[in-house]
Amino acid sequence: MIKRILILAISCFISISAAAKQPNIVFILADDLGAHTLSSDGNPIMETPHLDKFANEGMKFTRAYANASTCKPSRAAIMSGQYAPRTSIYRVVDRHKMKGKPDLSNSIKFKVPPNASHLALENVTIAESLKSAGYTTGHFGKWHLEQYKNYLPDTQGFDVSYESHKAHFAAKINVDQKILAEDVYVGDYMTDKAIEFMSQAVAKKQPFFTYLPYFLIHKPTESKAEDVAYFQKKLGNDYDQTTIQVAAMTKALDDNVARVLTTLKELGVDDNTLVIFTSDNGGYKMQDNILNGDLRTYKGEVYEGGLRVPFLARYPGKIKPGSTNSEMVMGIDIYPTLMAFAQAQLGQKVLDGENLMPLLTGKTQQLEQRALYWFFPKWSQYKAVTKKWKNSWRNVINDGQYKLIQYPDYKTIEVYDLQNDPNEKKDIAKIYPEIAQRLEKQLNQWKLAISAHKEIPNPNYSE
Repeated sequence: MIKRILILAISCFISISAAAKQPNIVFILADDLGAHTLSSDGNPIMETPHLDKFANEGMKFTRAYANASTCKPSRAAIMSGQYAPRTSIYRVVDRHKMKGKPDLSNSIKFKVPPNASHLALENVTIAESLKSAGYTTGHFGKWHLEQYKNYLPDTQGFDVSYESHKAHFAAKINVDQKILAEDVYVGDYMTDKAIEFMSQAVAKKQPFFTYLPYFLIHKPTESKAEDVAYFQKKLGNDYDQTTIQVAAMTKALDDNVARVLTTLKELGVDDNTLVIFTSDNGGYKMQDNILNGDLRTYKGEVYEGGLRVPFLARYPGKIKPGSTNSEMVMGIDIYPTLMAFAQAQLGQKVLDGENLMPLLTGKTQQLEQRALYWFFPKWSQYKAVTKKWKNSWRNVINDGQYKLIQYPDYKTIEVYDLQNDPNEKKDIAKIYPEIAQRLEKQLNQWKLAISAHKEIPNPNYSE
């Protein structure tokens, strides 16, 4: 009996000791923030002094990728730790059969892979895994993995959840469908709630996971009057009103990140908190491609401008200040990384990402060689004259130097040498057919291994 009591006491002590070492985790996900939106990345218009300071206090990844070039599939990949073929979340909406418009399904050569309306409950999310490890979990912002009012964050492991998207002012919140006052900026509101949540967790001496997926800087372009006035004066007539609004929205995002970081210091938990900041996809189309710099194109495309994002991580005493890393990292890497820092069990049976903790803590400078993949069965902007889609099904492989884009509808490919041509100006598929063949073979093998939807001919297809 005494032995059993002693063993129980030792087990409890070990459990308490492990919990004491668990860091708090804050994960900030911006919306539509391109790889060159931060002023520290050389953006000539945006002002992000707090995010720039954040980068200087931790590690900045210079080759970070989103799992998709649009919101919903990217967020599904992050929360599940899995590539899209495992969750079947590929598209925000089916643009080939929009409500009130002709159904163009039979203008597509293949049967369209079904698009899941929400993240299935069978998935064990980041929040569920951390909750099992003793964390209290809070969500404050855009979820986008629901089906209308169902499958919201509270069904996927979050103890506290305030969800909203579609508007920056007079926004509707999922809690009792409350509509905020017209002068309340939803980004500020979500920060208020996150601060309240973290303060309560600290008071209870419980490790917390705070997920802040801001709606900023997604359209509609709605900004606070004082921020608009500032950038109107700064930029004058050199830029259009959309650019001025987006600069103001970016400032609001930066200001809110500063509030979160300041709160961690005021609560006395800054030195035991891992903070990660990234974006769900590249920036949308704007004047001078201001959100993505010289990278090719923008959100919705599978060129670098649609896929590259900022990625910052900060953890005083664990992550070296002012460090940078050029390894390719991706949204799916966040799940295993957070579990490693939290000393938590991997609740999800299959994870496609890599644990970045060794990179972040300086134990290594490189990951094992790997390729990154994208599977994007989406069709939009059908041209009746040419009977072709501007955007058709696209699959992508990036092996670290070379990137191949596969277009199943038209049986064509493109290949770019990202090491020497990071802005994808020259397609080398026909110049180096052996590279193209190797990459396409590897991509096709990956699709088979992950049980991706096959290209099944559409029997009703008509040109």
